Amino acid sequence: MITFKKPTLRLNPFYGAGLIVLVALLTTISNGLTHSLPKTLSSSQILFFKSGIGFLLVVAWYQANLKRLLSTENLKWQFLKGFAGAAGNGFWIAAVQVLPLADSSALSLTSALMTTAGAYYFFSENPTRPLLWAIGVGFLGVLVILKPSSSIFNFYSLYPLLSALAFSASSLIIKKVAVKDSSQTTLCYLLLFMALCSFLPAVYYWQPVEVGTVLRLVGIAVLYLLGQFALIEAYTYTQAAFLAPFKFARFPLAILSGWLFFHEHFSWSTLAGGGLIIASYFYLGAAKTKERKTIS
Repeated sequence: MITFKKPTLRLNPFYGAGLIVLVALLTTISNGLTHSLPKTLSSSQILFFKSGIGFLLVVAWYQANLKRLLSTENLKWQFLKGFAGAAGNGFWIAAVQVLPLADSSALSLTSALMTTAGAYYFFSENPTRPLLWAIGVGFLGVLVILKPSSSIFNFYSLYPLLSALAFSASSLIIKKVAVKDSSQTTLCYLLLFMALCSFLPAVYYWQPVEVGTVLRLVGIAVLYLLGQFALIEAYTYTQAAFLAPFKFARFPLAILSGWLFFHEHFSWSTLAGGGLIIASYFYLGAAKTKERKTIS
């Protein structure tokens, strides 16, 4: 298995936290580049460039160990993860193209809650009362962001939620593939299957691309790769429970990015709804910690 070389020094947990904040920053820049792309480009074409370029870069980097990199005993699960990743990225790209960055980022916060709920469903016997409360509060946050009016039926507002659902499925599937496959192998197959899944829709909706747009697409692919490697590094040396709160750094960064570079004015309902979603996740985390202490 291909693994990163572990450093000899004992690392502080805040090393991982810093990497997670770095991922949030890279994601914010990537979202800004995506937001600035011509609206004539389809999400499938953008995704094909993003995953295809990323796959080629990974293959070039690990060309000396290519056979080991592509060696897997979980091809079915790798495909399912890639399919979920393609759906999640496709809906997310579409959301970033048409929605204000603050709104799409706030709604994407539901991914952490969905992943936790999915973990309870697939790996626990029964849903707990804290989980049900957390889901209820999180759903209330979604309604606050969408505003209970005719605008709630705006299909574009569903994109971040569908993206969060797909990303949650992808996160849960990694428990299957991580048993035998390295993180680099999983990343390689993720990019490969995302490129394959987006190829036909990209060809069907293909639009000519100018040089400046190509450079931005390459930048998006590179930022995505750097973010994935930083995530691998962070979760290798730091406990996931400690890192969870830092993942929400992308929310204020998205608000700031939209305001500075695209003159997008966020609403107080977006802040309130995002706050409710984050609060529901922390409430659930605190309940899980208390439950573990009670059992032990």
